[in-house]
Order: sequence, then structure tokens, then C-alpha cells
Amino acid sequence: MLLDTVDIQQQQQQQQQQQQQQQQQLHVLFIDSYDSFTYNVVRLIEQQTNISPEVNAVHVTTIHSDTFQSIDQLLSLLALFDAIVVGPGPGNPNNGAQDMGVISELFENANEHLNTIPILGICLGFQAMCLAQGATVSELDTIKHGQVYEMHLNDAARRCGLFNSYPDAFRSTRYHSLHVNAEGVDTLLPLCSTEDENGTLLMSAQVKDRPWFGVQYHPESCCSELGGLLVKNFLKLSLENNISTGRWESRRLNGKFSDILSRLDKTINRDPIYKIKEKYATGDDVIYVKQFEVSKDPKLTFNICDIIEEPKFVMSSPVISENRGEWSIIALPDSKSQVFTHYGAVNKTTIHNWQDKQISYSLLKKCLDGQDVDLPGSLTVINEDKSQFWITLGKFMENKIIDNRKEIPFIGGLVGILGYEIGQYLSCSHRTNDENSLVPDAKLVFINNSVVINHKEGKLYCISLDNTFSETIEQLLVHSFVDRKDIKQDLPWPKHLPEGTDFTITMPDKQDYADAFEKCQSYMHKGDSYEMCLTTQTKVVPSTVLEPWRIFQTLVQKNPAPFSSFFEFNDIAPNKDEKPPVLCFLSTSPERFLKWDADTCELRPIKGTVKKGPQMDLTKATKILKTPKEFGENLMILDLIRNDLYELVPDVRVEEFMSVEEYATVYQLVSVVKAHGLTSASKKTRYSGMDILKHSLPPGSMTGAPKKITVQLLQDELENKLNKHVNGGARGVYSGVTGYWSVNSNGDWSVNIRCMYSYNGGASWQLGAGGAITVLSTLDGELEEMYTKLESNLQVFM
Repeated sequence: MLLDTVDIQQQQQQQQQQQQQQQQQLHVLFIDSYDSFTYNVVRLIEQQTNISPEVNAVHVTTIHSDTFQSIDQLLSLLALFDAIVVGPGPGNPNNGAQDMGVISELFENANEHLNTIPILGICLGFQAMCLAQGATVSELDTIKHGQVYEMHLNDAARRCGLFNSYPDAFRSTRYHSLHVNAEGVDTLLPLCSTEDENGTLLMSAQVKDRPWFGVQYHPESCCSELGGLLVKNFLKLSLENNISTGRWESRRLNGKFSDILSRLDKTINRDPIYKIKEKYATGDDVIYVKQFEVSKDPKLTFNICDIIEEPKFVMSSPVISENRGEWSIIALPDSKSQVFTHYGAVNKTTIHNWQDKQISYSLLKKCLDGQDVDLPGSLTVINEDKSQFWITLGKFMENKIIDNRKEIPFIGGLVGILGYEIGQYLSCSHRTNDENSLVPDAKLVFINNSVVINHKEGKLYCISLDNTFSETIEQLLVHSFVDRKDIKQDLPWPKHLPEGTDFTITMPDKQDYADAFEKCQSYMHKGDSYEMCLTTQTKVVPSTVLEPWRIFQTLVQKNPAPFSSFFEFNDIAPNKDEKPPVLCFLSTSPERFLKWDADTCELRPIKGTVKKGPQMDLTKATKILKTPKEFGENLMILDLIRNDLYELVPDVRVEEFMSVEEYATVYQLVSVVKAHGLTSASKKTRYSGMDILKHSLPPGSMTGAPKKITVQLLQDELENKLNKHVNGGARGVYSGVTGYWSVNSNGDWSVNIRCMYSYNGGASWQLGAGGAITVLSTLDGELEEMYTKLESNLQVFM
């Protein structure tokens, strides 16, 4: 009993300390309209310090605009908060709750409690605030998305406090199709403006006699100046207002604060997919690592693949660049390798051992069709949607993670493909191929044995997680490649496919593409999207089925790139009565999506492409890629990716800003964004790189922004018609990611572009290509870019 009493007292003390800490914080309610820049704003708010002696930190509670169905539900909670920030988002405030949920009612409700709470509206939030005061919100003649302009303050701005310590002019990023005209509206006090082809435009205002402020531009963008200062000034004004009106003291005395705040914080699910342990085993008793000196020539990987007859997955590069293509991985699945496959169309996951002879495709299909059958061998079938699929992976991996050999990127773990439709906001329905076989949305294999090569240092590692590395393979490697550091590797691969093989190539109709392009422009002009990555699918049917490895041999020579991948999923053993459909994936992708270790996480978005040729060099390409159109494309995705990282990790930095990189067939505009302080290093978060991967899919560079509405418009209104000749218009493998989650807490995933894939073992192939459409795009320009990207791989068949 005494121990129970002590425990209760300790819990009460902890609760009191937590309550006191919360009382010393400024509490901000952020209302999100499913925008892709939301968490850039949230972190900008949380990063503000030294607001006053009374405040030691800022806590932001984020809810969606449709979290509450009634404004009355929200109004009853406002006493718990010191301020409200209404964020940016897609849509038009003239459409009311249809586009903004409770936001319009928030500004339209005039009552004593609401009128005294400080509010900052950004972009959509600013427009909604002004509309409620009688201003008009209408479409700009010339849309501005991802463009940086100079903002000019007036005398009222200097007096109101929101722009304290600002110069008369500063530069900020604009993302808006709509604008506010407040001329003649007496209740609005203009603070800031800008000039462009549209004339003089209102960029900031205050509602007179209320602590309500708004800005049309985006202070959270990485190209906006003084965004943090704007937020700090607003927080200071909020505290001053709340102290003078008594709101500050009233909120501090609210006894229900902690419980309600905790529940609100959980309205958006950010639970990690597995629980991080304080300490992991080293695995020294079973892990096998043997190191050899070898040639630094990256073609070594492909020569090794030629002598390994066993099934293999290859992640390699025929070219080495700084931080790309320095390592190659040859993963060797075997009978103990577990295969995880998710079928989103039926919300099922299958798990089985690689080529378990007791499992046939016909039996597997019966399970997926919902028939009641006895599960043979290693087969497990789980009824789960794609969100639960991540949990299944996390539970499987959490007891396999070890603290060992972190200097090697991959020592074993999950490798495979996560398709486009496994990402957020997308439907997985109607996912069959031309043979009516159910196609997977994700397929991952757990690898115990692998060959890993460091091309920069000329080191080869034979690695096994269970000490079962094949002695035969090891001896082959030693005999053929070890201690031949100075020998240049010849690659006796043909640069062309066999003569006599014909290919039927079906591409999207140009008129269908033109119609889809015009619809994109319409959505962006209405304010539904800032940027839309419209993609096409081309189908190639060979007259004779070629071995996928044979096609890969030609592909990597015609289009060398840092993230070349070969995956042939022969995970169901064939028998005399049936031949299972096989997912094959061949890639020469230039784009890394996400790379992580125990402490950091890196994304490398690519947006902006120029075709190489006799008249195009790096200097000319750089000039083209820094034009407003290409700059805007990259900036939008850069801000989107910062948002995806910021949702889970507080320390995010842009470490490389719009560099031009040269590839075999194109020049491309690339940025690098890193998150610091993952779990095992600093305990700043409870998330791993796999959590960030889950929350970041589909890749922003393949969607546009805002991501939620944009991917839904692309899937439901555009690409289902444009690409109806392939997989019902679904992207499938294309636009997803390929890579690994190593048991030593490393991961690396590339974007599935410049790739080809087959669901039927090579009887037909699909090739995707597309580009980001903005309001500055032209139909001819986008068609040319799409064909440039398609040609990089289609040339194999021509």
C-alpha cells in the first residue's frame, strides 16, 4: 500500500509540473486546410524564443479545418489558446465550408470571446479574414506560384506592431491564384502591398479594433525574408493583448487544460510505426562480415552479377558522383527470406518465405479473393489497409534492429518497392493488369545475405545476418575479383537488344494530354493547386519475351544514372500447371528520394529538366533552369519536402539550394534538404527514417502541391483518362520508391523515374514519364520535357 501511495504522489507531482510548464507556454491553435506547407509554419512558430519573461516556449496544437463539424464545438475550446493561426491551403474562400471547413464561420462569428483572441491568417486564412469583413476575393489575371517579390510596408504597418524591426521593403514568396480587394472596406487596415503585372496588390492587413492580422504571402517559405520575425511579433502582440484583456490569467487557471490539449494533439495521427528501444543488441554472435580489396570501377558490380546465378536484387550505379553511386548492393534472397506483399485493392497483406514450394499462385489468389482455404507452409494472410501495412513492417523489424557496422549502408534487412498508390491520399481500387491478375502496391523481401561494395575505397563486403553466407559465392568473388584493384573492369554487355525482336509501343493520345494539361491550368487558376505533376504511361509489348536481366544490361549502358536497380520478384515457385505473374522492375533513376541513418535524414528533390545535345552545355542549361518557371517548380517542391520532414522532426535544414547536376541525357535542377536529430542520436523525436518515409509518400516531386488535393485530382480526374490504356490509369510502380531498410538503422530510397516495370515477367512493359505543370508552363514545353524523359528509357526498344 505504501508503494502505491508513493507512486500516486509521484504521478501527481509530474502532472503538476507538466501543468505548470504548460501554463508558462504560449499555446497556439493552428488550423490546417490540408496544405503542403503547414508544418513549415508550425515549426516557425515553435522556433520563436525570448517572447517575454512570462513565456518559456510556444506549443502549437494542429487540427484540420474539418476536425470539427460545427463552429460551436471549436468556439468552446478557444479559451484554452493564446492565439490562432489559420494556415494556407487550396480552394476559394467564396466556397465557404466546402473548401475551408469551420474557417469561414470562425471569421464570421462575432462574439465577445472570439473578438479578443489574436488571429493570424496566412494566404487562404488571410483571404477568409478579409472576405468576412466585406472585401472581395477574385482570381488574379497573372497567377503567382513559387515566385519571390518585394513587399512594401506603409505607415500603418509600422504602428501596428506586426512588422516591428522590419525595413521598408523585404522579399517574400507568393503562392496564390486569388487576391483580396479591400478598397472601400472601412474595417480593414492595409499594411503591406506588392506590385506586378496585376497592379498593386494587398499583401497584409489588420481588422480594425481586433487583434486579427493576415498576410497574403508565405512567411514560412525558405525564400521568404524575416518570416520568423513576423511570427515573433505576432506572438508578442498576442501575449500583450491577452494580458490586457485577462485572457492570459484565465487560460492559466483553466483546470481542464492538460487533458483537452492532449486529446486535440492526437486528432492527427502521428504514431510511430514501431517503438524505438533505448539500446539494441550488437548481433556479434550471428552477424558475418568479411572484407576484401577490389577494383574501384563501378562496373565491378555488374561483372559480379554475371557470375552469381542465384536470384538477386541489384541497387547500383555505373557512374560515381559525390554522395551518389558510391555504394552498390547485391541482395541475395533465399528460402529463409520472408516476402511482404500488400494488395491495396483488397486490403490484404501476404507474408511467406521466398519460393516456398507449398505455396502456389492459384492458392494465393484464392486467399486474396477471400475464399476460405487452409494456409500451407509459411503463408500468412492479413486483412489490413495500407496504413496498417506499415505497422506490420515495423513490428517485424523492431526486434531485428542491431547496433552494428553503421558505416556500411546495408548489412541486411528489407529491400524492395513501394508503389505510388501506397502513399497518402490515394486510392488502391481497381488495381489489376491486362491479364486481370491482382497487382501488388508494395513488395519487400527480408535479406540475410548480401554483397556490398564501396566503390570510392575499393572494398567489398560479404555479409550475413545469420552466418549463412554461401561459401561458393565467396570463393567465386575471391577468385575472380579480389586483389585486382588496378584492373579496369570490362563490361561485355550488348548495347542493343537482340535483332529480330519487334515491339508494339502504345503511347497516350496527344489530344488527351492536351485536355489534361488544360484541366491542370484550370485547377491552378481556381486556387485548387500550385503545381501538378502530370504523368503519362507508355506500354511496350515485345514480339518475343526477353529476359529482364538482358534488357537491364542494355538499359544501364544507354542511360547510366546514380540509382540503377534490378528487381525480379520470383518469390512464388512455378510448377508444371501454372506460371505465376512476376513483378519486374528496371531503373536508371537520377533521383534519390530519402536517405537516412540513426541521426539524419536527407531528401534530394529534382525539378527542372533540360535535354543534353550539341547546342546545350552546363552554362546554357543553368541559365534555363534558373528561369522563373523552373525556379518556381523547384521552390514549391522544396517547401513541400521541408513540410513533410517538419511534421515529425523539428530540425530541418536546406543544405544545397537548386544546384544544376549533369546526367547522361539531361541536366536537372536539384536541392538537398536534411532533417537532424532522429531517435538514437539525440532523442529529439520518437521517429525513425521509416516513419518519415511513410509520412512523405508519395514523393512530392511526383505529385505537386498541395499534395492531398493535387494527387486526388490527378488520380480521379486526369490520369485515369489519360492513361486508360495501362493498368486502368494507375501509376503503379512508377512514381513510387525503391530501396532498403537495413537492420543497422540505415535506409536509402530512390524515386521510380526513368524506369520500366512489368507485372507479367516481361510479356509487356510500362514506362512512365511526366513533369510538373505550373501556370507558367506551355503545352509544347511540357510535351517536349515529357518526351525527353521518356526517351531516356524508351530508346532501349527503338
